[in-house]
Amino acid sequence: MADKLEVRIITPDHVVFSRKAESVSLPGMLGDMEILPNHVSLFSTIQPGQVTVRSGEAQAIFAVGIGFLEVNANIVKILVDSAEGNANIDTEAERRLIEEAEDKLKNLDSEDVETRFAFETQLATAKARIEVFERTGGENEGAKNFSRFIEPIAPDKPLNPGN
Repeated sequence: MADKLEVRIITPDHVVFSRKAESVSLPGMLGDMEILPNHVSLFSTIQPGQVTVRSGEAQAIFAVGIGFLEVNANIVKILVDSAEGNANIDTEAERRLIEEAEDKLKNLDSEDVETRFAFETQLATAKARIEVFERTGGENEGAKNFSRFIEPIAPDKPLNPGN
């Protein structure tokens, strides 16, 4: 039995995080979930929120946008439209996004489902970023696309279609 997971957080631009870990907590569409080694195979949607990757006493915390989760053979792939650690979060910009989304949602035609979904997602993602920034104490370790404690493997490495 494996005692570690291989965790990968991937956005359309690059691999944000790739490390072995003991657990991953993330926001599923029907509630929060935790993935441990030897978890049953799973494919699920992810809502905007906080992803916490733990390895021993260390943890990495990311704010993620909407996406997908795949778990198979102790490999956890988190495919999201965005993922930021506290070093990448601009709380003032996020507050402006929240205000903009709330204003647009107030004046939106109730039948415009696609636009409503887009602004609700923008709102939830911005709130998640602020929550991660505040939860991690606004610490800036200087590591791009990474939260705290665990070093990223290659945060700015573009995705390689051959992998």
